[in-house]
Amino acid sequence: MVKSLKSLFIGAIGGALFFWANLPLAWMMGAMCITTIVALKGVDLHVNGTLRKIMTAILGLMLGTSFSPETLGHLSAWTSSLTLLAVNVIVCMSLVYWYFRYIGKFDRVTAFFSSAPGGFNVMYEIGEEKGGDGRSIALIHATRILLLVMTVPLFFRYATDIGSTNGSTNSIELFGIAGHATGYILMVVAGISGYFLGGLLKLPAHHLLGPMLFSGILSITGLIDVMPPMILIYLAQLVIGTAIGLRFLGTTLTEIRKIIMLSIGSTTLMIGLATFFALVSSDYTHVSVAGLVLALSPGGLAEMSLVALALGIDVAFVSIMHVVRIAAIITIIPVIYPAFEKRWKNRA
Repeated sequence: MVKSLKSLFIGAIGGALFFWANLPLAWMMGAMCITTIVALKGVDLHVNGTLRKIMTAILGLMLGTSFSPETLGHLSAWTSSLTLLAVNVIVCMSLVYWYFRYIGKFDRVTAFFSSAPGGFNVMYEIGEEKGGDGRSIALIHATRILLLVMTVPLFFRYATDIGSTNGSTNSIELFGIAGHATGYILMVVAGISGYFLGGLLKLPAHHLLGPMLFSGILSITGLIDVMPPMILIYLAQLVIGTAIGLRFLGTTLTEIRKIIMLSIGSTTLMIGLATFFALVSSDYTHVSVAGLVLALSPGGLAEMSLVALALGIDVAFVSIMHVVRIAAIITIIPVIYPAFEKRWKNRA
């Protein structure tokens, strides 16, 4: 635990700097960046595995609370856009898999989980569990998120003359428990039940998917309308970001530089596809090109929603599209992976 506390203290420095700079996923990205640097220096640090799983479960609970009783009703009204989203994800993942496999020279497992347009934590957890290079998968997804949330909002801000979109979370209530005791009790039950039942059912990354599924069901049925206190979400991001950064112990700077360049290429390909589909299907879906680009961009739910608000685009539409994309990726991809794995073995 001494090493864990030391590691988290170092990670917190990076997280605080990113939070102060109002960057996306500040505590995770900041912790990951600074601990990656420390890891490259060869400093011997460590994060307790059980602590990491508990914090991942908290993030799972947060993902589940993204759903609401209105979610199902909205889905029926956006059938054409959801179909477009599915096509975009399939084409995007296929092309990016090819990109990582033949240009990046990744092994099949690493290329498969790196090509997913979303689901950072789940793709990292399951990809490493299946034998992929967890460090590469983590850095690919981290770079994708940073590039998207730093460039897409800025593009819309300056290209459309909209005002500044303040994505700061400084004003969010850190604890937010008062007056919601029943909701939080149910959430704790969902987290514990999901954690252990997910393990018994052998769900992939059960410490994330189990709590997410349980809290999602409670949210959709209207039994809860709360999310984990922000202080716990920040702590979860800090622990996970620190753990990911420390995975780079023994990695060379040359290797990381190569992966970042590959991620820039794959992210450009993803946003290019989103723009293409938005241009050719705007009339059919009756959604503006800008709205579809925001909805199809593979990352940055909060940031894309804020830009949508500034542009006068239906924020619920953009948010639901991102929630559905993430939920589909982290639930479907782990399920269909064994079919690809079997196919690869048959070819061998």
